[in-house]
Amino acid sequence: MSEAANVVRISPDGPYVCTGDFAVAGKPGSADAPIELCRCGGSGDKPYCDGSHETNGFKDPGALPATAPAATAGAGHLVVEPRPNGPLKCTGPLMLAGADGRTTSADPAFLCRCGHSGNKPFCDGTHKKIGFVS
Repeated sequence: MSEAANVVRISPDGPYVCTGDFAVAGKPGSADAPIELCRCGGSGDKPYCDGSHETNGFKDPGALPATAPAATAGAGHLVVEPRPNGPLKCTGPLMLAGADGRTTSADPAFLCRCGHSGNKPFCDGTHKKIGFVS
């Protein structure tokens, strides 16, 4: 399978690394200049990563859930909308690439950015329980 135009790579213990035809909160992204988005919940520059994961103890292997289906995403524009005090809402074709080498796709996808979901990289609503503020 060829790689989708919009790829979110899940870094072990680190950010989402986004490439392709996408916009984050209206700011265009690029395949040539990846944008790193916080998934630990600690960035002072949310939704962007500021390296806080290196000092706040965030640990996650970056693997996809065992139940995630194989990727089928195509090309097209992806919109990434940081929801207030919640997940990243991704609308459009998206391929998620886990650090374990597996891929999956979803449209829409709600990606955890509080760092505490039990179903990473996907949101499971934990942000509400822990009082995540963005």
